[in-house]
Amino acid sequence: MNIDHRRERCLVPELDESKLRRVAFCVDVEIARGPQYKDEGDTEEKKKKRKEKKLKERGEGEALKHPEAMAEEEEKAGVVQISNEIAGTEDEPNPEGTVLDEDKKETSKKKEKKKRSEAERKERKEKKRRKAEENGSIPLELTRADDDTSPTGTPAASGTSTPKAQDRPTTDPLRIYRRCCQLRETPILKRISDQLSALPSCAVAAPGVVPCLDLTGSRLQLADVVTLGDWLAVVPVKKLLLEDADLTNEKTRIILAGLLAAKSPETPKYRSWAKEKGEKDSFGKGEERYGIVEKLTLKNNPKITKDGWKHISLFIYMCKSLKAIDVSMIAFPQAVTKPTSQTAGGANGTATPKSTSQLDTAEILYKAISERLAGSQLEELIMAECSLNSQSIRKIIDGVTISGLQRLGLAGNDIDSEGLDHIIRYVRSGVCHGLDLGGNDLRNGINRLCEGMNKDCPLWALSLADCSLTQESLKPLFPALVSLPNFRFLDLSHNRDLFSTSQPTSLCTLRKYLPQLRELKRLHLLDVSISPAEAIGLAEILPECDHLAHLNILENPQIAALSTGADEATQEEACALYASLMAAVHVSDTIICIDVDVPGPETSEVVKALAKQVDAYCLRNMERMADVESGSDFKASGKEVEVPEVLMHLVGHVEGVSENHDDDEPAPDDDYIVGGTGVVKALSYCLLQKASDLRRRSLPASGTATPRGHIPNLEGGTTRAKNMSKNLLSSARNIRARLQPALVRESRAGNEMAFRKPPNPCHY
Repeated sequence: MNIDHRRERCLVPELDESKLRRVAFCVDVEIARGPQYKDEGDTEEKKKKRKEKKLKERGEGEALKHPEAMAEEEEKAGVVQISNEIAGTEDEPNPEGTVLDEDKKETSKKKEKKKRSEAERKERKEKKRRKAEENGSIPLELTRADDDTSPTGTPAASGTSTPKAQDRPTTDPLRIYRRCCQLRETPILKRISDQLSALPSCAVAAPGVVPCLDLTGSRLQLADVVTLGDWLAVVPVKKLLLEDADLTNEKTRIILAGLLAAKSPETPKYRSWAKEKGEKDSFGKGEERYGIVEKLTLKNNPKITKDGWKHISLFIYMCKSLKAIDVSMIAFPQAVTKPTSQTAGGANGTATPKSTSQLDTAEILYKAISERLAGSQLEELIMAECSLNSQSIRKIIDGVTISGLQRLGLAGNDIDSEGLDHIIRYVRSGVCHGLDLGGNDLRNGINRLCEGMNKDCPLWALSLADCSLTQESLKPLFPALVSLPNFRFLDLSHNRDLFSTSQPTSLCTLRKYLPQLRELKRLHLLDVSISPAEAIGLAEILPECDHLAHLNILENPQIAALSTGADEATQEEACALYASLMAAVHVSDTIICIDVDVPGPETSEVVKALAKQVDAYCLRNMERMADVESGSDFKASGKEVEVPEVLMHLVGHVEGVSENHDDDEPAPDDDYIVGGTGVVKALSYCLLQKASDLRRRSLPASGTATPRGHIPNLEGGTTRAKNMSKNLLSSARNIRARLQPALVRESRAGNEMAFRKPPNPCHY
């Protein structure tokens, strides 16, 4: 009698959908009674009734104590005296004891004054109540006598009639959470209430929907999780982060059940529109909605075991809104074999046990992904450090290929040769758009991986962080990446052998192929042992990349040492690095972020100013992109990058800055030594890299030297200086122009040591 035959059910027999099924309920926030304030005074009527009640109780008590005396008094009186008031006559209309007209007027004024004070007291009480409801400190109280309501949902008039259902029930997530805590008698968690109170009070597009709730690192007790599950079942949450939250199987089940039961709030306007269109909403007998959440993170919860993985598999199968889920660092249960029966046929006539493989978790997850109700709605699955073996990888790859899942993370699973074969099959399937293989040794398998890439492959993101790659590994990788039509993100972090001094460097390979990756937007080179000279050589070709927007070179020891060094040589190297990066961003139109170590407080002002200018030009490019998207011309708008005074005194004239500082006082000698020498070093590194590129391109196989003169490049023309090098050269010439008067003065004075101390950029 209570079965909904239209409801979609889980068709995987190993999964029990009742584990994540909740009884529908609502939180009675609208009719909950508010608290009484201590400063609210009692009305005169209540005081009078309370006094009469006390007198009556006192009289009854005296009668019970002395019943005989009370009977004698009644017999003497004979009748009950009703009133002792003296009535007036024609001769004496106002006898003694009666009230005069003036007294009546005075009494009426007192009554009016009391009424006004009572009205003011009620008004103050109402203001406090409304303010408390707006802050969410008390639930909304609904007591109204008619159907008229205010625009905010509060009753227009109070009465004693039965409360009716509101047309606009509350959608305040914080008020609902506090009411859930009251009903469950659990404490209100400050971390949740702070995040909910920081949300915008009124969202026009999606009222009552929480965009993100971050509970990373929270140690939630079971009672708190039960309350959270109640709240999740009522309030829609788009993104929930529960990394390292000490989740167990039962806690995971409660949270997933709450997420699966959530529905988007529908306004009366939408309901009336749906009724006119004849559509069925989720509150009626229409199609049931399975969740609102789009991204879920359960990373690093090691207490989740096989039962927890079943709950996760069931949630992936049932939730139609889910787009991304992260279950990294949760040990994946392996298949278990156990004897089931005895069969004859042993060598000596005895019975031998027959073992059958129990349906493992990987098989259940495969069915849940491949047969999920929403089909290809799931876009991302992250399973890093889940202890997956080759058989589990095979089943997972089969499931994601059938369902059309686009992004898969398998980092840190010690993938062997057989597992790599399944991954190559996934790349060749035409489904894979993003792949994370970090933490797996692919030094000998990178050639096989590149075989699955071709011009028809839609792969656009690849992470090979900490894969033990060397310079030889990049030789087959980059030609394969160049063949991809839409490749945008590459992560080579934590491969320390790429720029190791003991092996050939990878800089030549990067300088050759990065400009050919026309759609590349992000490049990560964290902790790859790159030196400052190699970073300058890399910065020279960054403007040649048409769409490159983000470069990350953090956590490289030699570059980090420059950001904290205080000696003169280190300052010059730091100046060379930051000046090169500044020049690269200056001549680029697309770079909006370069992650590099920030100079420390002990560095010189020139180095700090150069580092700040890198960020300034990144912001300029970001504004330029915004202007281009809006249809306006950035260059015509007259926007300029402000140059610090320390650089203006050092260089004098800067292209794009209207004010000319050539007539200003020159900078201190130390600034010229650090800044000028740094620019000269940066130019020298660029020239060394150019010479290396020319030797690599032009030397014949026999190794004979190339003749002097114009050296042909790959296209048959002459080599040209890159824009970044031209910008550095312009800065060096400006410094030389600022130094020329001082050089002439010292030369005439015959001070040879002072003449040779400052750098002389004119040689470059």
